[in-house]
Amino acid sequence: MQKLKLPTSGEYPNLWRRGLIQIRAAHRAHYHCEQCGIRFLEGSNLALDDKKRDGSPIIGGVHHIDGNKANCTMRNLVFLCQRCHFRLHLYGWIPGRPLPLAWRNTPPHWILNRNLPYELHPQMVLFS
Repeated sequence: MQKLKLPTSGEYPNLWRRGLIQIRAAHRAHYHCEQCGIRFLEGSNLALDDKKRDGSPIIGGVHHIDGNKANCTMRNLVFLCQRCHFRLHLYGWIPGRPLPLAWRNTPPHWILNRNLPYELHPQMVLFS
């Protein structure tokens, strides 16, 4: 799989650097990863029940869907565990592009909830 590079632009606003935007995004997600659903300790970014293979905690983070660090509107932010966040960067998905093959043409609820544009992956017809 070829990695697609997300466009990045802008600078993080002051409220981001202070952590206030991340807290708001995590709260909106009810302290669950919006992709896989793992739970986080309320008020933090530490997973409650899941750990990495080495026993260290899984961390939650906020992803800028369009890749623009300055765009901190809630529609552009998704709270993810570090595994899902890494995968999303690996897939290189941004609104309007085909869904990654791994999603099997089923957009995650966070895409649907935000009414983000997407295309179905054309290779999925091979699996129909």
